[in-house]
Amino acid sequence: MTPPLTPPPVGAVGVIGAGAVGQSVAMLLAAGGWCESVRIVSRTGLSARALVTDLEDMCQVTASSVRAVHVTDAGQLASCEAVVVCPRGDFTNTTRTDIRMAGLNANAPVIADLARKLDQYQGLVVMVTNPVDVLTRLFAEVSGCPHVYGVGSNTDTARYRLALARLLDVPPQAVVGHVIGEHGDQAVVCASATRVGDLPVPVPLRHVRDELSDRPRRINAELGRTRCGPAGAVIAALRAGLGLDDAVTELCVNHEGRWRGIPLRFTAGTPTVCLPRLDAAEARQLIAADAKLRDAYEPLARLYLPAHPRQKEKTAVPQTAVRIATATQAATVTSNSPVVTDWALRYFGPWWNATSTAPDTNAAVITDVNAGRVTEIAQRVADHPHEKTVYANSNMLFDQDDDGTVAASQPDEKLVYRAEPGGPLRIYGCEDIPVALATARLTREVVRGQLLADGWSILHASAVVRDGQTVLTLGDKGAGKTTTALLLARAGWQLLANDRVFIRREDDRLRVLPWPSAAAIGLGLLDALGWYDQVRERVQRGEQLHPTQHQKVTDALHSGSRTPLWKESGKELKPQFFPDQLHSWLGLTLATEGHSARILFPQITPGAEPTVLDEERTVRDADFFTAGTEDRYPDVFGLLPSDLPDTQPLLELLGELPRNVLSLGHDVKANTDFLTRVAGSTA
Repeated sequence: MTPPLTPPPVGAVGVIGAGAVGQSVAMLLAAGGWCESVRIVSRTGLSARALVTDLEDMCQVTASSVRAVHVTDAGQLASCEAVVVCPRGDFTNTTRTDIRMAGLNANAPVIADLARKLDQYQGLVVMVTNPVDVLTRLFAEVSGCPHVYGVGSNTDTARYRLALARLLDVPPQAVVGHVIGEHGDQAVVCASATRVGDLPVPVPLRHVRDELSDRPRRINAELGRTRCGPAGAVIAALRAGLGLDDAVTELCVNHEGRWRGIPLRFTAGTPTVCLPRLDAAEARQLIAADAKLRDAYEPLARLYLPAHPRQKEKTAVPQTAVRIATATQAATVTSNSPVVTDWALRYFGPWWNATSTAPDTNAAVITDVNAGRVTEIAQRVADHPHEKTVYANSNMLFDQDDDGTVAASQPDEKLVYRAEPGGPLRIYGCEDIPVALATARLTREVVRGQLLADGWSILHASAVVRDGQTVLTLGDKGAGKTTTALLLARAGWQLLANDRVFIRREDDRLRVLPWPSAAAIGLGLLDALGWYDQVRERVQRGEQLHPTQHQKVTDALHSGSRTPLWKESGKELKPQFFPDQLHSWLGLTLATEGHSARILFPQITPGAEPTVLDEERTVRDADFFTAGTEDRYPDVFGLLPSDLPDTQPLLELLGELPRNVLSLGHDVKANTDFLTRVAGSTA
């Protein structure tokens, strides 16, 4: 008597999309024998029917018990235990960089429509469609599905281990290492935590990154699409997520409010985050990847998410916190909005040390998105005698109680503030982004006050670093401080600052720290440096520059205009870059500190040949920022010390440094070659 057959452990698995990856996933499922059926749907239905017919032939030949079924609508997959999402919109990918992002605008409406059809689906969802990290989040937030994962980092990790194994001549299974963050150009290679046989190894990052970039291109060039690698990653994710295998796999998930690829340890289908330790450079890269993915997602959220999120999503947001530190000073920001703390990580991370931390009720800055508190404090300020000022180009009303408590309101921004003596600075707003902007500004002011009290001064200068040696560039507005710094940074120096720096005497040297801020680069300079086209391409794809950028600049980038724009006041309107975008968009390397070694005083004259001028110029008191010269951020909340450090010792040491007065023209190559020679005599 024949014993009854053991049923497969999994019922139906749905596959949406019958292209290269969909075909490969369906074939592996049919051949694997661990699910009862594979249900396949495609947009036209023709490719799905053809694939089902082909799979039926295969299952007959191989005696597989898995049934291939064609369904006509994605909504019919709601009874499946898992669904694989891998359709592709109609578009031709002509980009040479950031290739996976190119399909964002074509694929997003397809994914949003599928998400609506699977509203509140409770099974496992595995996203494959690129850009996978952004679309994983879109599917999850439109559908409300609780178990949505994106593959991508899993494939990157496999490629990393293969490449490193070949470079080190060891078996691939001996390599333990991860690639996390974005599945794309800003993937983070966790080199510092990589082990071979439980031992750390030197990772040739340049060769590894070349292979991670070239490998899919080689496949696409000869096959038209990558298919087997991503399909294998899907099967691994399905088996782990459905509890068939206990394994560690790299998947895109919502981790602390950020959707990114990270390692997950699955035990009986339950995932646990096992993020590897990152060094400072890797942590900054992850912050940049997070920011890039968030920028790409925000326009989609406005298009496809309902105006009012589900109540359970709205109330489930936990308190988050970030610790920001530089030199010996630090401040913690706590907020009820992860957008605010993500913003702080992005804004301060590339130049200061910003890390996620536990929420702290004694944080220096506490911020909430809370419309009720905005109304309450704004009304209180309006009803009492108050003063007026302009803070960050916006009108501010403020008053001070007898006990020293300051309350302030910026009606145009719908922001209010409350600062008690010795207590935290509290910021309230009606929307995430204005609160995030205000939090970044004022947290910097908190740390600024700490640094000034510790003997630091602020110098109006740009700065670049090589081997710890810093070249400072000073001059009046329009002299060429930013141009000089960017030319040297483009030539291989590290960019420390483009407008102002903190500086302090330590023994007989001058230590320099960056002033974190958005970087303004004019359209003409952007074009001259060869960055205009790549910036425009990113903006056209929906990625965003800093929101303080004027709309006219954004419009110019969309239209392709390279002509400089000006306010009626004569001030140039410029693209505004987040600090991390200097690296991720422009390819510059940022520095976190240095020691002054040389001073340059440039002046730009159209048509001039670059040369050293026989003129004398020294650093003056007017080159330092003081409470009297600070016009954008008046000290309304008493965050700065009343007595600023004496700059005379700094002037004496600065006067001893080698310095040159320079004439620069408009020839980028000639200027770069000249500046490299002059600055190179420092290192």
